[in-house]
Amino acid sequence: MRHRGSRRNEEAPSYDSFLDIVANLVGIMIILVMVVGVRAKDALVEAAVSSESTTNATDDSAGSKLAVEQLQTNINEIQNKIEDVNDETIIKYNYRGKLQTLVTTVEREIDKRRHELDESARRRFDMEVNLSAAHRELDDLTQARDHLEKKTQQPIVVEHLPTPLAKTVFGKEVHFRLVGGRLAYVPMDELINKLKDQWQQKVWKLKESPEITETIGPVRGFRMQYTVGRINFAVDSRIGTTHRQVVTVKGFEMIPVQENLGQPLSLALEESSEFFGILSNYDPQQTTVTVWTYPDSFDDFRVLKYKLLERGYLTAGRPLPTGHPISGSPTGSRSAAQ
Repeated sequence: MRHRGSRRNEEAPSYDSFLDIVANLVGIMIILVMVVGVRAKDALVEAAVSSESTTNATDDSAGSKLAVEQLQTNINEIQNKIEDVNDETIIKYNYRGKLQTLVTTVEREIDKRRHELDESARRRFDMEVNLSAAHRELDDLTQARDHLEKKTQQPIVVEHLPTPLAKTVFGKEVHFRLVGGRLAYVPMDELINKLKDQWQQKVWKLKESPEITETIGPVRGFRMQYTVGRINFAVDSRIGTTHRQVVTVKGFEMIPVQENLGQPLSLALEESSEFFGILSNYDPQQTTVTVWTYPDSFDDFRVLKYKLLERGYLTAGRPLPTGHPISGSPTGSRSAAQ
């Protein structure tokens, strides 16, 4: 039995090859499907990518277009603003030209009026100068006329001095000081008498010094400062010239004890003044009034001199430099009275 079946089997067609073929065809179909699927997938991906790229390119193109349009709009706005500014500049320039023309016209008018005013002022000044000169000439003529009228009407006064020539004073003399317009009595005689009584009592001091200085007073506002010393002098004799030495008063100064001694001259010339009270003790015929006068009171001295002449007193003026004290010495000069 086995043998029959085996034989039938050997004689019947083989299915293995068919199955192999079928299997191969299925495999190939599967592979083809897979290949097609892969190709389809790649195609879909490429299509999607292409579509996305197209979409992106479209989007970029649209954005660029919008940017260009916005930029063009800005440029147009700027151009419009530039045109507006140019128009405004032209308007301002034209307005400035009008103002400049107006200013120039006004300045010319002002210069013209100033020139006219200057000419008028010069004419007015010349007229004032001529008028002033005429007034001065009129005043001079008027003064000359008045002077001639007074000259013909007023008599000529000739002042007469009883003793026009000065003479040296040898008689009694009373001293006054005139400074700063104030007249003060100078007690010259009183202090000289005291000097005569005292100076010889000081001679013993010359043993220690060649000369000494002492002070007497005050008397009526003055001190006397005197100097005693030795003096050498030559004496002619039968046997020739001999030299001798004596002790004597070499000089003195009158020193006031205060600044404003005496009275103002206007008060001193009143009848009841101290000045005329002192003069009443001296005879005008035998007394000379010596006035030690400083530069600031020369005019006052002339007034005083006339008043003394009216009372019959001779006057001796002794001018002194400012700040120099009244002084005297054995070798000094005597007063000269008029």
